[in-house]
Amino acid sequence: MEALLDTSVLLGPEPTSHAIPDDSAISVVTLAELRVGVLVAADLEVRARRLALLSEVQQRFAALPVDDEVAQAYAEIVAAARRRGLRPRPFDALIAATALSQGVPVYARDRDFLKLPGVMVEIVT
Repeated sequence: MEALLDTSVLLGPEPTSHAIPDDSAISVVTLAELRVGVLVAADLEVRARRLALLSEVQQRFAALPVDDEVAQAYAEIVAAARRRGLRPRPFDALIAATALSQGVPVYARDRDFLKLPGVMVEIVT
């Protein structure tokens, strides 16, 4: 695996600044976020589009679990961020911890990932 994709990369248009590595994965946290999007869709058309995206993502990318190693990385990221006066979003920190535990960068559109200590980040546009 070469990269872990944040949910933001999957929701936007195809990135132009970076090619997404063929051997990318996602976190189960991303699946949870995408599933919430399906369930809260304002209408059937939006729900259908979101469900199609969820299905495509599930077929294309392996979803990595939150295991003990991810939990430890999460604790270290959040503790280091708090020492710096930051309050990272829990899902972002879990996604970052998954990448950190795998030794790969997070590809994200959200620049807040750059504030997470010890995490390799590639910002895509």
